[in-house]
Amino acid sequence: MKLSTALSSIMIIAIGTPAIAQTADVAAEDTSRADIVVTGVRGSVEAAVTKKKNAKQIVDSIVAEDVGKLPDNNVPEALARVTGVQIDRARGQGQDVTIRGLSGVQTTVNGNNTNLGDGRSLNLSDIPAELLKQVDVYKTRSADQVEGSIAGAVNVELRRPFDMKKGWTIAGSARGSYDDISEKVSPYGSLLVANRFETGIGEIGFLINASMTKTNYRENFIESESPFSVTPTGGSEMVIPYRAQYGLEQGSVKRPSINGVLQWRASDKLDFVLEGSYLGSREKRSVERLYVQDMQVVPNYSDLVFMPDGKTVKSVTLTNPNGLNAGIDSLFNSIHSNLYTTNLEAHWHSDRVQINAGAQYNWSNEGNYFVESILKPGTIRSASVDFASDLYSKGAPSITFNGVDLNNLSSYGVERFQDNRGGSKNKELAAQADLTLQVSDTGFLRNLQVGGRFNQRRTSRYYGYRDGFPRVGGAFAPLSMFPGFDDASMVGPDIGGATTQWYRIPGASVLSNIDAIRALIQQTDPANANNFAGVYPSSDRGQTFSSNEKNFAAYAQFNYGFEIGSIPVDGLAGVRYTNTWGTSNSFNFRPGTPANGNQQIVEQSPGAGNYYDLLPTVSAVVHFTPKAQLRLSYSTNVSRPGFYDSRPFYTVDVGSTSAVVFAGNPALKAQREQAFDVSAEYYFGRGGQVSLAGYYKKATGFLYYSREQVTATEMAAYGINLADYGLSTGYVEQLRNAGDGTFIGLEGTVQSFFDFLPGILKNFGASMNASHIFKARIEYPYPEDFPGAFDSPNTSKWTANATLFYDTPKFSARVAYNYRSSYRLSIWQENPEYSPYNGSTSKLDAAVNYTPVPFMTLSLEASNILGNDVFRYHASQNLLPLGVRTLARTLQGSVRFRF
Repeated sequence: MKLSTALSSIMIIAIGTPAIAQTADVAAEDTSRADIVVTGVRGSVEAAVTKKKNAKQIVDSIVAEDVGKLPDNNVPEALARVTGVQIDRARGQGQDVTIRGLSGVQTTVNGNNTNLGDGRSLNLSDIPAELLKQVDVYKTRSADQVEGSIAGAVNVELRRPFDMKKGWTIAGSARGSYDDISEKVSPYGSLLVANRFETGIGEIGFLINASMTKTNYRENFIESESPFSVTPTGGSEMVIPYRAQYGLEQGSVKRPSINGVLQWRASDKLDFVLEGSYLGSREKRSVERLYVQDMQVVPNYSDLVFMPDGKTVKSVTLTNPNGLNAGIDSLFNSIHSNLYTTNLEAHWHSDRVQINAGAQYNWSNEGNYFVESILKPGTIRSASVDFASDLYSKGAPSITFNGVDLNNLSSYGVERFQDNRGGSKNKELAAQADLTLQVSDTGFLRNLQVGGRFNQRRTSRYYGYRDGFPRVGGAFAPLSMFPGFDDASMVGPDIGGATTQWYRIPGASVLSNIDAIRALIQQTDPANANNFAGVYPSSDRGQTFSSNEKNFAAYAQFNYGFEIGSIPVDGLAGVRYTNTWGTSNSFNFRPGTPANGNQQIVEQSPGAGNYYDLLPTVSAVVHFTPKAQLRLSYSTNVSRPGFYDSRPFYTVDVGSTSAVVFAGNPALKAQREQAFDVSAEYYFGRGGQVSLAGYYKKATGFLYYSREQVTATEMAAYGINLADYGLSTGYVEQLRNAGDGTFIGLEGTVQSFFDFLPGILKNFGASMNASHIFKARIEYPYPEDFPGAFDSPNTSKWTANATLFYDTPKFSARVAYNYRSSYRLSIWQENPEYSPYNGSTSKLDAAVNYTPVPFMTLSLEASNILGNDVFRYHASQNLLPLGVRTLARTLQGSVRFRF
């Protein structure tokens, strides 16, 4: 189906109701006055600008145009429009978020820290747009805000009944989004029911907001990975990737969610909030790959052609008379997550005192079950690989299995089957109380705020895997024996000139036949029969851990104000004390010695930690005029190590020449940062602004995975006496704290509606923003002897957005362009010079909305109109193409109603 004809296949019934921008404070002050209503593009832009102008921190916001109507379909996609925010896109949607070049963003819901499983955040792409009132990006922190990330924080505000007009509010939506690669329609739907009414005990409001979405996706890719430096026998040193592959990734993600809220305003001084929500995700992901790997250890290289540097292999023929490590890899992953949140708040105020108290109890789990089958279309003794072929315009690997017929299904055998199962759980209790004392309306000290927060997290992880090697007469079991064989079909990527296809059994068929596959492994692989006796793999105790973390924080801050001549200045200053302590338990594995009969030693491995921080913040806003202001800020923050990275696990491998310990690292230090910000801002009209901001951020404790040599004494700490094994050297391989990081950048925004123009031109508006990071450097523990050695991962030097609006009560339209420059994806520790980089990306989207009657809006939206793909390469100077991954264009129709 072509994109141009897709609309006819979209079954649409969609959603929405006017977004109401009314804070709890405003509602508490005057419940009799008319509701403050924000509708359409202009209203949402104006509300976001007002939030930024009045904030004490550096913050940018996105406000829903209508109930359930962000400018994009999920939170990361919408955040990509925010100045200084960068995202990745994969599997049909925006994914990971970075702020000013740093990942590991903190996530809060209605201001409360919220985490999924054993992670330090939740997955923002799992939050449906239909639940949201607005999303705030905090680039600096004040002392009263929860600490937790040196990158910044994203706060998601869910709707509450007092946001709605009095009486009943009923809104709903349905959407259909067509993807031109999967050629499927993804359905989305939501329903909101709310009411506000007066009773004999005060005003009461309730709200239920539910959503169900399903995203279908398919992406094609051709890639290489992990270049190694090797020296062939009789040759010179060269660099060749470990692996090259063709593939396609496809599947679907269902996201059920519901949010329920009860609000009670007992009097004009006292109100309560009780709310709970559920966010779920159910994904079925299939990955099909044709690959050749272990290319750095192939005995025979021929037809060698090098890139212009004379060292990096461009193309080669690989030969091994015993067979190459090459074949067909089929994976199917069933992934789930469940997050339950509860929140109770009480607010009381008098003329001079405000007391807020709250408690939250959240619990969550996430996990997956994964099956993988590796097939061989006969013995593959020779393969030709061109790592920079013209299959894609910018270069991508091409792979040819010489002397092998991929169309001959009878030649296929099963080399290996693996399944694994893993996941994590979390239970979290938090309570906080805050007191604000209004000291003066005109003096230097305006108000004083103090508060405290206690948090306890109990989290755990489990993981297990098993391998089976079915053999018949010492040879690979024929594919015809494998359960699901009748479903075997051919697949291959649809990229440029790539025409290679291969047989595989679809992963869904493999999963549905798992009991029969277990029986086959038990029959044909006696060595692993016991491993496959159970329904699921046994837990790997090295991956298993449990942690109990507690945190106490207290803060004090004051708001101040004074005048320099006739120029008002106001701001805040404060300090937050935070103490984190806890325990963690995992396992350690040590090889036995002759003294114990060479039996492996397995023991529980406990760990503990305790650290504290003082986090000062101060800000000032100089109001030159009611429209022009200068904002200054100094802030600090801390990011705690991940539970998995700091688990007290280790295992020891005693090789022929040295002993190697693979370990978690309970001694990991928290990452800490200091940030200096300045922002010049001018506000005008309804939603108009011009701003220019600069920042300097210094951070410590960045992480780096490495293998380091240790002394015999240090090795003894792991229960290993090197002499017992006839060894003299030992190594420890783990995640460690690296050096400091420095980030310096500049951000600019220009935005306005053209109210000053005549006729229909006054309905137009435009927004442009750009950010440039002059320096994003991390002092890694290796020599700076190649370009990009100290580049920060996930950091693009440039991002830019340009949006053109048209907005009237009945008709609105938007055209939006997003650009992100290239960035380092990660560090390849074996050969850092050849670390992978993501090429620059861009995306053009458009949307039109029509409201034929006041209670209904029809929308038509298109994304990635230009069909841009993701290109990647090895080394900052592109020494070798890594490959390409396709991204779909989508066409979406929707209808939103509100009563």
